[in-house]
Amino acid sequence: MLASADVLAQDSAGGSSNIMFLIMIVGFIALMYFVMIRPQRKRQKEQQDMQSNVAPGARVMTIGGLYGTVVDSDEETVTLEASDDNFLVFARQAIAKVVTPAETETAEEAPAEEIAEADATLSDEDLDKLRASDETTDGDDKGKHAGNPDRKEY
Repeated sequence: MLASADVLAQDSAGGSSNIMFLIMIVGFIALMYFVMIRPQRKRQKEQQDMQSNVAPGARVMTIGGLYGTVVDSDEETVTLEASDDNFLVFARQAIAKVVTPAETETAEEAPAEEIAEADATLSDEDLDKLRASDETTDGDDKGKHAGNPDRKEY
């Protein structure tokens, strides 16, 4: 009788260990999904959205590291201007990132910052300082903006 009780105890313990093993496997698969697969799909979707929404005027970088400005695009290709009069045609999937997005019309229509008239006029003290600095630089032409032949301007 004692032997049959041990056999029954082992069977019931083995059944619960199989269920625990199955729960651990399912938990591991769920963890892998939330840690690896889901973020990768999200990045892939963002990349596809960026590639499909690139507009002329945007500055982009290709997967090869070439920077250019989008001149024209259609469903499959994008034409980039790499430098003056150098146009290159790439597949849309070759765009790695948008460096500078295309300017929109709303940015151009933004009102300019208004300057008050009091801020735009010079005070008497400022005028005296300007006159004094003009008198001191009239005698010598070695001022900051004098034509120094050794100075290189780029």
